[in-house]
Amino acid sequence: MRMLLSILALLSTAWSATAAEPLREVFHPKTELPAFRCLIPTEWTSQVDAVGNLQLANKDRTANFSLSFANSTNAAEAHDPLAKILLASAVHPPWDSREPAEISGHRGARYTAHVRHANGVEVHAEVVLVPVGEHQVAASSMLLSTRIKPADETVARLVFAALRIVAPP
Repeated sequence: MRMLLSILALLSTAWSATAAEPLREVFHPKTELPAFRCLIPTEWTSQVDAVGNLQLANKDRTANFSLSFANSTNAAEAHDPLAKILLASAVHPPWDSREPAEISGHRGARYTAHVRHANGVEVHAEVVLVPVGEHQVAASSMLLSTRIKPADETVARLVFAALRIVAPP
């Protein structure tokens, strides 16, 4: 709990230092649990794509997020296979590093990689995968452009760190 309060305080401080606009709260999905809950700057875009992932981006599109839940027959064992799919275009497949991670007490793994898109652009990717219950995996991805401004990267990392999962009771 102290960690969450520290992150939120840091997010508030960093945000107030980098912009004049307030944060807005986003839930995904809006009517079901589990759901992601995040605070993003008001100028960021948020939209659900054709396959149901929530896509978030800063105004320069140098920080992009994708949030989704995937069904799995064994959520606790689905991390590595799912990470291989999500990071299929990594420069050094399957990923550069894998370490323990958690979101809202749900423990899983964080994968980092440099990803090269079809157009040749490389980005730094961080993917956190955590089981939520026995049959769902929460997937949160952050893609940072190599041309991102330091202040924008700080805000993006704080948004990613403050991401929460609201689980069913």
